[in-house]
Amino acid sequence: MNQEELSDVIITYQVKHHVNDTELAFASHLSVEKIHAMKTGDGSFTGEEINQILEYIFRVKINQIKRVALK
Repeated sequence: MNQEELSDVIITYQVKHHVNDTELAFASHLSVEKIHAMKTGDGSFTGEEINQILEYIFRVKINQIKRVALK
């Protein structure tokens, strides 16, 4: 996943779920600075931190799909 795709995934998630950087950072156990860095491509972040945010985002999506399927 390149920087632009990562940024798009994060921003799309935030818009859809109405969460700001602080809320996303808290929920994903990353710092706000890391969230900003991933969205802008500035600053430093590791592959592990990228995996951490993506795992959080996709875990939320999977749980939503499960809830819809159970209705």
